[in-house]
Amino acid sequence: MARPRSPKKPSSPPPEPALTGEPDARERLIAASSRVLAERGYDATTVKEVARVAGVNQGLVHYYFGSKDALLLAVTRAHSAQYVAELKKLRDETPLEDLADTSFAWGERHLRASPEQFRLRYELFALGLRNAELTSAVAELQAEGDLEVARTVARYRGGEASRPEPLDHHYAVIIKSCFDGLALQALLDPKFDPGPVYALLKQLVLSSVDGPGSGKAPARRGTRSQARRGTPKPRRRPSTRPRR
Repeated sequence: MARPRSPKKPSSPPPEPALTGEPDARERLIAASSRVLAERGYDATTVKEVARVAGVNQGLVHYYFGSKDALLLAVTRAHSAQYVAELKKLRDETPLEDLADTSFAWGERHLRASPEQFRLRYELFALGLRNAELTSAVAELQAEGDLEVARTVARYRGGEASRPEPLDHHYAVIIKSCFDGLALQALLDPKFDPGPVYALLKQLVLSSVDGPGSGKAPARRGTRSQARRGTPKPRRRPSTRPRR
């Protein structure tokens, strides 16, 4: 007579890594995901492979992130946090008169040294457009990057880096959008050299920004600076009436 089967126990989420002897499991998963995603691309990456490279149970991927989309978001957030920290350090430690040259050179080096981070960034952009659940998170990540660049612009203009003004944010969006576009073109076309374009971009931006080395006095408030420049008054035309 066959023995009756015992009822299956309801599945439960994996225990906390701290209880399994893996307190750094989440960080290991992010590091492994960054490597696997960069090597294989988003579509070819599997949760199983990420867990294998990280050396953890596959269930921990779902426990911490829930999905591969969320895992990519976590990886990109980690890269963004590193980017923000490096830019803040550069801003704090670079003399004001060297800040523009150093910042643009750092942005170019970042592209050449870490193209895989930009590749994952664009994968996330595409997901943000397709997956409504990720759209707001991707937009928030973009805003965080804009804010850090705006703080750098504010310091260059002689303002307070902790309180960038609307004009600082406008410049930041222009600069970061151009950087993203140049990085994308460099990834798609190995023959493309972004160096000369970076130089021209810096020249175009600095020609309109009040700051050291621009030939203009630094302005703390963009609105006042614009008001000072104002619209040139029309010159009086010489009279064509004959003199008596």
